[in-house]
Amino acid sequence: MGFGDGGVHLVNRLYVSARQLSRHYCVGKRPRRSLGATAALLATPGWKAVRQWPAPRQKLLLFGVLVSVATIGGLFWIRVRQVARLETLFQEIHEVGTKGAPQKQLFMKLSRQDTQSLPEYLQRCADLEPVLNDYMISEQQMDAVLARTQQAIADLKPKGSFGNMLPMLSVMRKIMEKDLEGANAYKQEIAFAKQLPNIPAADRVRFYNENIGPVVKQEHKVAQDEFEVLKEAKARGVEDMPENLYRDAGIKQALSGQYSAGRSDCA
Repeated sequence: MGFGDGGVHLVNRLYVSARQLSRHYCVGKRPRRSLGATAALLATPGWKAVRQWPAPRQKLLLFGVLVSVATIGGLFWIRVRQVARLETLFQEIHEVGTKGAPQKQLFMKLSRQDTQSLPEYLQRCADLEPVLNDYMISEQQMDAVLARTQQAIADLKPKGSFGNMLPMLSVMRKIMEKDLEGANAYKQEIAFAKQLPNIPAADRVRFYNENIGPVVKQEHKVAQDEFEVLKEAKARGVEDMPENLYRDAGIKQALSGQYSAGRSDCA
């Protein structure tokens, strides 16, 4: 479950790329170039000829030039504000990802833990429950800021190089969706696991097979679905996806099978 250390690298990659783009768009030189071009226009021989025009025509032309400059400057500063908003969102992604990394890593460690007895299984579930709650809050926060970032880039006209980030953001949100789906499955498993101590030993295997077993299968299905999301992204050549993210998906898939075998012995 989750894309682990690869996810942290992905957030950092997104943040660095975004800062570079933001600096490119916020250098503040475009209005000066527009005004400089206007001044150059006024100094050309063509403008000297215009000065021979009747005063009303001169005023009309000058008014048109000033409107053009004002429009270009206004559009530029709208763009600057939009990019500044994006930079704030990228900073928030970085902060949420950094803050949530310990919970994500601890959740993955506990969810992969191999257990060989009922007491070990129950202890793992008890340790996992508070970590799972923090992990889900972190994932929900990350998904929310990713959604706002997607929308902010979609609102850019033109999108420029920021548009190249949309495929990666889409992949990240699909992974977040699967992460939360899997986390809810673990939450349901823990709820069933709490009932095991009060069930007679002779009925525990049946209870496990009827209740916990299907939830465990759902957890594995979510992990496989997440693997397919990454596999498709790699096939499509989605830019800025770290290679260790794909490697982590393969390792995670293998560990899921080992973990399943361990838990089935706990009933």
